[in-house]
Amino acid sequence: MARDRDIQVNVLCAGKRYELRTYAHEYRSLMALIYDKVYLEDFGDCKGIGRCGTCHVLLLDYREGLLKREGNEHSTLNKLSTSQGNSRLSCQILLDNMINGLTVEVVEDNHPGLY
Repeated sequence: MARDRDIQVNVLCAGKRYELRTYAHEYRSLMALIYDKVYLEDFGDCKGIGRCGTCHVLLLDYREGLLKREGNEHSTLNKLSTSQGNSRLSCQILLDNMINGLTVEVVEDNHPGLY
């Protein structure tokens, strides 16, 4: 039986689709969920402070509020050649009901070592 707090996030990476299930605030961010459930080398190198850009994702079906960039996110994304209007750093996306049903694509060509 599904709880009110149940969250499903679809993650596309390297041609594969992962359906991740969690609940609100089980992890501190979307980056932590992806890191734990889908092993990705060189993902989330700065551990969630928004400086390295290695957790860059594209929001494929988003709600307007999810595009608001937080903290260092704006300047970090501006340094990435792969940044787009629907880009976010997954370390800055909280796990709450707003992301239930969200589909994100992990951008594989991120530049580690920006910090």
